[in-house]
Amino acid sequence: MLTLPLDKFAINYIRHASPAMRDDLQEIIDMMRLIAPEAELVSDLGIPYFEQNSNLLYGVAARADHLCVYFSDKKISYPFLNRLSHVQFGDNCLIIHRLEDVNLNVLAELFGQLKVHFVMNNRDRSVSIQ
Repeated sequence: MLTLPLDKFAINYIRHASPAMRDDLQEIIDMMRLIAPEAELVSDLGIPYFEQNSNLLYGVAARADHLCVYFSDKKISYPFLNRLSHVQFGDNCLIIHRLEDVNLNVLAELFGQLKVHFVMNNRDRSVSIQ
């Protein structure tokens, strides 16, 4: 996958992650950025995450033996439960132990659906405000 330039926080975060998780962490961040290039990569939660219009789109936290991918709407993930069989789903997150076991096309599709849902929800809010 294409590696995109990151800010200093993300570079440092990856560098300090468990050696077993660094490449997977980099790949997840790159995938998120490719799917939502207009989203801002921010760090004020202590993890790299992407936001649009000051709202969380998705983010990722590195643990010693897994990655936690956070997102704002759990119900979007339901159709992906069976398709991402090597991923554990929690409340507004998914846990990845080894990215090589995960179908990256399906994971990218999930990220894309999260983005579409996010954009549609924000569009509805802006219309109702006017």
